[in-house]
Amino acid sequence: MLIRALSYAWRLPATGLGFASLGLGGVLLAATVFPLLRWTTRDEWARARRVQAVIRASFRVYIGLLQVLGLIRLEVAGEERIAACRGVLVVANHPTLLDVVLLMSRVPNAQCVVKHPLWRNRFIGPVVRAAGYIRNDLAPELFIERCRQALDRGHNLIIFPEGTRTVPGRPLRLQRGFANIALLVPADLQIACISCEPLTLTKGLPWYDIPERPAAFRVVFEDRVETAPFLRGASRALAARRLAAHLETRLASRHR
Repeated sequence: MLIRALSYAWRLPATGLGFASLGLGGVLLAATVFPLLRWTTRDEWARARRVQAVIRASFRVYIGLLQVLGLIRLEVAGEERIAACRGVLVVANHPTLLDVVLLMSRVPNAQCVVKHPLWRNRFIGPVVRAAGYIRNDLAPELFIERCRQALDRGHNLIIFPEGTRTVPGRPLRLQRGFANIALLVPADLQIACISCEPLTLTKGLPWYDIPERPAAFRVVFEDRVETAPFLRGASRALAARRLAAHLETRLASRHR
């Protein structure tokens, strides 16, 4: 009991330090490295790729810091599948606040769809703009075109088809937006299943409400899903429903 109490007493301020370092790191990159890349790389897509590489390396360092601080443990399976990915949709469940960081630390040439408030955020905005991420409030035709351009250039587009973090205790429900993107572009899907035990940083839970022991994260990159078979003999609307139902079943089996 004493060891557990001491562990909790250490991890609470360390969690605050972890969040502070993430924000500070973003500000420093936006003030130093990203302007340098903007000045030295004129091509928009080449610049975005370099920024994305910096973000990936930074997030790997950040995840390593969390592990050194004893805040999390991490296991990754099937990483060889994501290493070979070019121009695919990486779709994942979304149990915790760390999911974005975990995936972006592993996925090469990671492109993201971001909520429009983040685009104008004082701290995060410069980062997402420099990386060329895609705003979710673009006109539908322009949004699809931006996704197509990114995927055609070999970027991998990370999407959480639930639209928000999973609410603990509720069944997993997916929106069909990702399926429409996959079928319209078209692009195959790379499934990533994320689990966390005990749960932490879930929807509605403040950062300081930490579990009694370090959270063990597991990220599993499963086999790729080809989208072309879902279109055979079906309208796009029906194909999107079928693809969404298929993925929901796959992710729900891991969600239990």
